Amino acid sequence: PSTAEDLIEKIVNKTSDSITVVDQAGRTVTIKLPVERIIVTNYREMELLLALGAADMIVGVDSTFHKSMPYYGLKDVAEVAKHATEINYENVLLQNPDLVIMPTKQGATAEEVAKKLKNIPVIAFSLTDKDHLILDTEIMGAILGKEGEAEKIIDWIHKYDSIVDDRIKDIKTEDMPTFYYEASTDMSKWVAAAPTSSQAKVTEGCGAINIAQDLGLNSTTTSAEVGAEWVMTKDPDFIFMDSHGTTLAGVGHTPEDIQANLTKKIEDRASEGFENYKAMKNNHVYVLSRDWTGGPDWVIGRVCFAKWFHPELFKDLDPEAMNKEYLEVFFPGITIEGTWAYPAPE
Repeated sequence: PSTAEDLIEKIVNKTSDSITVVDQAGRTVTIKLPVERIIVTNYREMELLLALGAADMIVGVDSTFHKSMPYYGLKDVAEVAKHATEINYENVLLQNPDLVIMPTKQGATAEEVAKKLKNIPVIAFSLTDKDHLILDTEIMGAILGKEGEAEKIIDWIHKYDSIVDDRIKDIKTEDMPTFYYEASTDMSKWVAAAPTSSQAKVTEGCGAINIAQDLGLNSTTTSAEVGAEWVMTKDPDFIFMDSHGTTLAGVGHTPEDIQANLTKKIEDRASEGFENYKAMKNNHVYVLSRDWTGGPDWVIGRVCFAKWFHPELFKDLDPEAMNKEYLEVFFPGITIEGTWAYPAPE
């Protein structure tokens, strides 16, 4: 996993009329201030920017944003990219942006995109990874003139993150349960999420051991197809199924339909002896939406894991109440109904 010392993004210099930053691709970029028109080419980056109060600055999004996040509004904002695959340069230029925010690669690298857009600053930031999020929130706050809003988000994350740290710190390794975290259960099965994956990072310091820690995966290859037999040989205490999209859990889902989804997944593995797994016998098979492992609300997912592993230590924390607080504080006036974790931590 990354540490603060590993992160390369930073603010190099800021004046009243410009800011120079190093992005996650290691590129040094100078941006004229104030920034008033932003294009975001990947919908996963939108949540942090909207939590910062930048909705009125957004002039371009990817096509998935309107399909996956209609509750945030912005229905008339132009589509200028396709998630994870390509950017429509002509549509970008038509919006006359002051800044383009993209992942380190979206069909083309950030450097390649910047060359095509010439005089428009392009910065590569994946605003979802918990290891980067605090620093990236500070940088985005400085770029957008939203320093106060950024500090508010950071304080909210630290409040709950520090509670988990404090209560887990004395648990001995021999007392920690084991778990299998399955990546993108709604698209595949028996694909283990490594500790370096963005979603599994949220389990760090929650008082449990990822059985995929010995697979030798890294930050470039963060998952691996392992098969039912390998998982059975490890026989983990807990199994987590990752709802990458919205088919298993998340916005619009009720506990009842997630139970139906989970039942189908379990039935699909019946011939592989899934009923004999320790986690199944002890009712420790859970579904978690990736919404709660990426973006500013990743700390809600962390509380879920900590409470699933060690319920006696977290009786006073309620992830659903945290989510309600998060939405009320950072997205006032927006109602988002759904179920992100199932069965909910008791």
